[in-house]
Amino acid sequence: MSEWELVCDKSSSAKMTMSAFMTGVMIGAFVLGKFADNYGRRTCLIVTTVGIIVFNTVSAVAPNYKLYLLTKLVVGFFQAGFILASFVLVSELVGASKRTLIGMVFQSFFALFIVVMSALAYQLQHWRQLTMAISALGAPLLAINLLIPESPRWLLSKNRSKEAIKVVEGIATGNGTTFTDKMRVSLEHDTASVSDVGDKMKVTEGLSDLFRDQHLASASLIMIYSWFVNSAAYYGLTLAASSAGSTDLYTATALSGAVEIPAALLTYWLLGVAGRRLSLCLTMVTGGGACLLIQLISSLAPALIQSLALLGKLCLASSFSVVYIHSAEIFPTTVRNSGMGLVSVAARVGGIMAPFIVSLGEFIPQLQFTVLGLMSLLAGLLNLRLPETAGRQLPDTISDLSDLLRANNNRSPLKMMKSPRQKSLELESSGLLSDVDD
Repeated sequence: MSEWELVCDKSSSAKMTMSAFMTGVMIGAFVLGKFADNYGRRTCLIVTTVGIIVFNTVSAVAPNYKLYLLTKLVVGFFQAGFILASFVLVSELVGASKRTLIGMVFQSFFALFIVVMSALAYQLQHWRQLTMAISALGAPLLAINLLIPESPRWLLSKNRSKEAIKVVEGIATGNGTTFTDKMRVSLEHDTASVSDVGDKMKVTEGLSDLFRDQHLASASLIMIYSWFVNSAAYYGLTLAASSAGSTDLYTATALSGAVEIPAALLTYWLLGVAGRRLSLCLTMVTGGGACLLIQLISSLAPALIQSLALLGKLCLASSFSVVYIHSAEIFPTTVRNSGMGLVSVAARVGGIMAPFIVSLGEFIPQLQFTVLGLMSLLAGLLNLRLPETAGRQLPDTISDLSDLLRANNNRSPLKMMKSPRQKSLELESSGLLSDVDD
């Protein structure tokens, strides 16, 4: 801001950097998601890692604001593919019973490095040095990506069973087990099953079919709004960390990341006892309520502001994890990738809007928390209109989804609650987790 004089009438330009980044993420989610499906998760990881390091380094030496803004957009583009490919790959390399756990661990490291980056930013307070340090931290990933195997599920989907068998043999060796002939036959059977699924997916359905009747349109719009709110609130609360109390910027940002680690543990527990829908509602309503209280008590008990902001961040980080799982299990197989792309765009729009929502606090103190709180509260309550999906067979077509939504009208969220053991057995027997990843 000081180097390029982004002050007074140019003050909004500083907030545009995150919006440019999120715009790049939105574009990348469309383009690189398809790239990973066509050329493999590992290939996508390598390409996107190179792209992030190169363009992030260029941003560190950018001579003017316009070039810097452009590089942030391109970094966001590659970041979208990197996050998608890494999350999908780590999910496809483990067994079905461990995918929820691995997903929570994956997101915990994201939170941990918000803390690490806050400490690094405190030591390197010049933005060019900090940006260059980020590129240096990413460089070892180039070597690590060469050691990671390709997803055997992706290989099977491309009828490359010999390569898939080789990967699984390596995993078996690493686990200290023997790759048996029975396992080999099972993999070859999976290859044949992929062809059968492909025939089933030849049903011609598109995104427009998600809005062809009242029930479908209502569910689709609720998911779109929920993703928008989750992203806007998550990034908004991160950006607003320093305004949520007397703590300095570095400590406040570190705390906003540290609180996401217990959020992952909370999510893992909630999903086991309350299912998807109720977990999403509880976390969003509680997070929204915490944000609303900030403005109400700001003059009466200012010492509580930061605690409430951290509670809001914890709950909304948790809901962001749940919404990924819930939406993937609601969209039918025929439009699942397209549907997830649609709600992902809504999330990116939320991320683009986040800096401008935060700037509302410059006009009325704590107004940004009130806006985020109201949005989250509404989204949480609306999610009660969606079906519970834990332990249920995934819908394959739009017609299956319509039946699910109609059956859901007379169901209570509490009736769908199951014990973790029941849910685990149902997921394994129905192949639900496998279907979600596919």
